[in-house]
Amino acid sequence: MKLPEEKALNFQLSPKLKIVCMALIAFGLATLAYQIAFPWHPPVAEVAEGHAAAGEHAAGNPRLFMSLLLALLVALPLGLGGLYFVAFNHLAGAAWCVTIRRIAESYFPYLLVVLALMAAVFFGMKNVYSHWMLTTEGGHADIADHLLQVKRPWLNPGFFVTRNFAFVLLWLGFGFVLWKKSTDQDTDGQVEHTRSLAKWSAVFVILFALTYSASAWDLTMSLEPHWFSTMWGPYCFAGLALTAFSSLILWIWYLKSSGYFGDALNENHYHDMGKYMWGHSIFWAYVMICQYLLIWYAHIPEETIFYRKRIYTPEIGFQPWAIVSLLLILVRFVIPFFFIIQRKAKRNIKHLGIGACIVLLGQVIDMYWVTYPTLANGDFVMFDLRELGTISLVAGSFILVTAWSLSRKSLVPKGDPRLEECLHWHQ
Repeated sequence: MKLPEEKALNFQLSPKLKIVCMALIAFGLATLAYQIAFPWHPPVAEVAEGHAAAGEHAAGNPRLFMSLLLALLVALPLGLGGLYFVAFNHLAGAAWCVTIRRIAESYFPYLLVVLALMAAVFFGMKNVYSHWMLTTEGGHADIADHLLQVKRPWLNPGFFVTRNFAFVLLWLGFGFVLWKKSTDQDTDGQVEHTRSLAKWSAVFVILFALTYSASAWDLTMSLEPHWFSTMWGPYCFAGLALTAFSSLILWIWYLKSSGYFGDALNENHYHDMGKYMWGHSIFWAYVMICQYLLIWYAHIPEETIFYRKRIYTPEIGFQPWAIVSLLLILVRFVIPFFFIIQRKAKRNIKHLGIGACIVLLGQVIDMYWVTYPTLANGDFVMFDLRELGTISLVAGSFILVTAWSLSRKSLVPKGDPRLEECLHWHQ
């Protein structure tokens, strides 16, 4: 099998796709403008009965910044997930994914959008992280709370903002290096690039495990600073991996239907992508149930508060968040598990693409389930146009930035020494 002609390997952003991206971005910006003009606040009773930081919600615009945090938690796995895919395949010396790899390599510029979203969230962080930020101008942890005092060296605004910006810049640097070495190999074909990419990937994977875990603690677990889980890093990683594989499948679907790649990407490659997506949905369920059972069995108040808000309250019994919890299990695990379990399902790119859409929807529901119960002290907040707008902003900007990145170089790493093996991949 040979590579197709150059036209099938040089991506050009179509006017139709550009219009779709701009429409999504415009809708997202319009909903942000609406939220700025008409701020949302929790019910008056909630402000009166809540903790000391509830006054910060009353004075600010909590839902605006929470919707931006939701967008950030969907955008971050998109930008970083491609880099993770590239690194672990370089480290494994994988040949099957060579023709897919350039798509994943093109994700890293989207981390610039992630950086912008992070800056927006941190601009209004008292609206989001008010649970550990006092309403005073100093913004320090509540001195009346001993646990927050203990966590103060980690949970303080200056260090919090600095380290999370540093994480994204670190990921950006690795993303650029892996992209640059791969594209340089297109020109000179030097095998040394392959060895160098494996070394850089080894360093990245170690730093990725540490920094992404810390980022997950900061951006999500610190929303409820009295709660903790030793499995939170793996839980968020499972979401990142699912987001990466599902978004790659959607790009493959779009590019193949637009006439790109020829036979360089075929059902054998779809099959492997489907197995990864299917397998990680099981991994997510495994981490989810393990975390739940450990907390249920130990029955420690500092741990049970997380599920208490999302499943059951003594006052009303099972509540609306319990329905979201069940929906999350269905969309994250049950539906994808049975939808793509068959071999023929994994080898059909249209069927696999629909499954990828379900998995991406699961990421949105998951992050909504994680973040929004903290918005009104456990009261249910319905997902509406505010959240849909920020998610649309993420979708439009991701497609636009990735398409721009793809158009800069060939869709296939032509100089990779494993390319020939990839072109003849069968299973």
